[in-house]
Amino acid sequence: MGGGYPGGGYGGRRMGSQGETDEERQKMQELLRPSQGLTLAEAKKDAEVDLFDDQERKRAFFTDGRKLQKSKDLNYQEIAAHWEGSRLVTDEKNPRGGKMSRTYELSYDGTQLYETLHMTVGRNNTPLVIRYAYDQAPGSGASASAAAPASARPAPAPAPKQ
Repeated sequence: MGGGYPGGGYGGRRMGSQGETDEERQKMQELLRPSQGLTLAEAKKDAEVDLFDDQERKRAFFTDGRKLQKSKDLNYQEIAAHWEGSRLVTDEKNPRGGKMSRTYELSYDGTQLYETLHMTVGRNNTPLVIRYAYDQAPGSGASASAAAPASARPAPAPAPKQ
């Protein structure tokens, strides 16, 4: 006897889209949920840019083509990236194994950091683009050149705007 859903209920545990696990679903939700604040800093000139979020997670973006360490620790991830002018662009896989990239760039006046997420979803590989805008934190001295690889400085930013 079914209940609640026309034609009967579902028995047992239902898998998410494309048979994803609870862990994959959680990782996807974390990916799509914006941070409340970010700090972006150059760690090694022209080779590494570090991004810290409000959950104290660190993403190390390496732009020198080095072999990356696979980390099981969700609080530290190494990610391949490259520069396209003043934009930092990542080359990643989403939690479901599909291609994904993020682009980080400063607004023309240097008061906002834009994070643009590009990925495909579903069986038809439908393109999905999400853009977050982070305001510059009061009192931080980030300039418009902070997105350039040779002069990246810490650029903390509080709540995102969607």
